[in-house]
Amino acid sequence: MACCGVIPVKCCEITVGMMRTPVRFERKTRTPNGSGGFVDTWSSLPGSATRAHVKNLSGFERLQQDRVNAETKLRLVCRYFAGLRPDDRVIIEDRAHNIRFVNDVEFRKRWYELDLSGGVAV
Repeated sequence: MACCGVIPVKCCEITVGMMRTPVRFERKTRTPNGSGGFVDTWSSLPGSATRAHVKNLSGFERLQQDRVNAETKLRLVCRYFAGLRPDDRVIIEDRAHNIRFVNDVEFRKRWYELDLSGGVAV
């Protein structure tokens, strides 16, 4: 059985009651802008999970080019749905987060465990 240090990811230990945080999964699409070019827009993934268990892993601030940049790392557990890719993004409380790693827990297509980073360019 798989196990991580922050969230237990054994399939029998994940419950629906843990899914308290509303989330939205989005994918970047190219749409024509009417002038012969294209614009990148984000659209919601149909059939994706709408609730998840989110755990903060770490956060830090860094001074770069006379600006303070804050970055957070999160772990998200949600129900499995087909078609999720690492280049998609997750919206949690109106903040966009990059997906860094997608883990299908025990390859059983029941739960996803995602490593996210926030406060970075999306």
